[in-house]
Amino acid sequence: MVAPDGVRRLTWLWPVLVVALFCLPLFIGLDHVDLRGDEAAHSFTSERILETGDWLIPRTSPDDTPFLEKPPLKFWIVAAGIRLGLPRNEFGLRFWDALFGGIAFFYVFLIGRRLAGPVCGAAAVLVLFVHGPLLVEHGLRDNDMEAALLLCYCGGVYHYLAWASSEPASKDRWHAIAVGLYFALGFMVKFVAALFLPFVLGVATLTIPSYRRRLLRDWRLWGAAKLLALVLIAPWFAYGAYRFGAGFWGTIFGIHVYERLIGATGLDPTHVHPWNFYFTQLYDNLGRYDTWPLALAGGILLVVETIRRRWREGVVLLLWFALPLGVISIGTSKLYHYVYPFLPPLALAGGYLLAFLWLHLHPLVRRLVAGIDERATTWVPRVMAAARRPVPRRLLLTIAAAAVAIVAWTMVRGPIHVRLSNGVVLKSSGFFRPWIVAVVCGILAGKSRQVGRFLGASLLVLFLSPVAEYRVMIERLAVEKHPLRTARNCLERVRSESAGATPGRAVYVAGPASAFGHGHFYYFRTLSAWVPPADWVSTPTPADDTLSTYLYDPSGQRPVLLEDVLYTSFKNRLASDAIPSARESRPEPGMVRLDDALLLLPGPYAACGARAPSRNR
Repeated sequence: MVAPDGVRRLTWLWPVLVVALFCLPLFIGLDHVDLRGDEAAHSFTSERILETGDWLIPRTSPDDTPFLEKPPLKFWIVAAGIRLGLPRNEFGLRFWDALFGGIAFFYVFLIGRRLAGPVCGAAAVLVLFVHGPLLVEHGLRDNDMEAALLLCYCGGVYHYLAWASSEPASKDRWHAIAVGLYFALGFMVKFVAALFLPFVLGVATLTIPSYRRRLLRDWRLWGAAKLLALVLIAPWFAYGAYRFGAGFWGTIFGIHVYERLIGATGLDPTHVHPWNFYFTQLYDNLGRYDTWPLALAGGILLVVETIRRRWREGVVLLLWFALPLGVISIGTSKLYHYVYPFLPPLALAGGYLLAFLWLHLHPLVRRLVAGIDERATTWVPRVMAAARRPVPRRLLLTIAAAAVAIVAWTMVRGPIHVRLSNGVVLKSSGFFRPWIVAVVCGILAGKSRQVGRFLGASLLVLFLSPVAEYRVMIERLAVEKHPLRTARNCLERVRSESAGATPGRAVYVAGPASAFGHGHFYYFRTLSAWVPPADWVSTPTPADDTLSTYLYDPSGQRPVLLEDVLYTSFKNRLASDAIPSARESRPEPGMVRLDDALLLLPGPYAACGARAPSRNR
């Protein structure tokens, strides 16, 4: 597929648009949301590297024991970034994920441009960007492993395709080394998931005759790439085996590979799902963000074109999606973020469909606009001649450019409503009227070719429903929600400023460790010595007298973190006077709800939360 001339002439603009619209927005609001779940645990592990100086064997959350679940490269990268100057907060911890995600998006654009031109690449990145879970649910903006793993696949596939099309004497042959480096990155971040990259590329090489011939030509180069990856990967595994012996292999492979993926009940029974889990989840999530028809129709077109043209790149894309997804569907434990590295082929299929439509739509629209221009010149020659004089022509082009900008803004960001200092209001509730203005002014100014490109592109965008989802996603990235961090910062401030708050008192955790998430531990561990087992209660129900002292005794008040159900039970007993020590004074503590837990804030700490209801007083 060959892109139209107008698209090729704007080649320099496409990468700029992709970076500006999709890569840079990944950094929006990185510090607006609390660290939760796995990313809170990973953030603790990275920070413990800086605190202990032990880079080789990081520590786990919350028990502070050696972390042997995965290789530690991601932790090293995050810790090194903070050591080199990134802020030690949510932005600094998530910076590398947004960067890796942005680079992966750019690789998707490059792959799409190689397949069918820049329209294909840009549309594919748009499909990925609006896919909500990929960005905000264990995704590319969380301090997890998924952004680095996605980069491993996107970079590896791009450089593989570049190698496969290189000439024998070309320097592009060294793309094979880049494939080896990206595999090493993925393996040292999430080793089992990265194994599908050489699997897919190996099957593609064996399947496609020209790739087999190139492999025979460059076998020394690929041998060097494999050796380089082995040199980068092997030392940490050798050190782990040396330090922990057979227990190292039993933990990293026996527990976190076999039990997690193949065991009958999985490492976590809640992660066990039927074989079709990924397919149903893909259907639901693609439908939720209006990209399912695009991906489905594009996938069908991609299969047809691959068979019809014996298209080598199409084979690679189909293998990239189908082989890993088929294998991971066999396992027992399934989580949706496991499928993130295999979403780009679906997005590229949708981009290929749009590029196909553009290729056939653009000539028709260009001929239509040229015909309108020719007829207008015949019907109203004086008007057309007057409009194309220098001064009117420049004015018309200025109006057309402003109208195009308004069309682009309303399509991406929504209606325009600007109130000037003199009280004048500039507004545009839709794009249709400025769209008409841009077309008419462009034709009058004699720019029928450019009008044809604009008209074709805008008509295509009208059928591209993910454009509307882009605006929603940008707004979603800017939302702030950080109750854990806010409560932690407020408690630290109160303890340092209030004479009534004894600095040595930690948050009292009422309940077993399993009742709380890694986020609770990450944020509140800095409030004195909340490190198990000192302040980690081992019984599911704390003593009533203990809670009464911490909540109602002015000399013993301290913040209390407990499950919602435990506090409800305690309040019921308190209301029935079943707790003698709390009969005299029952001032309600302040309260912050943190998921299924409550942070109770008595005495001077009440300033950090809302006042609890007084129905049980």
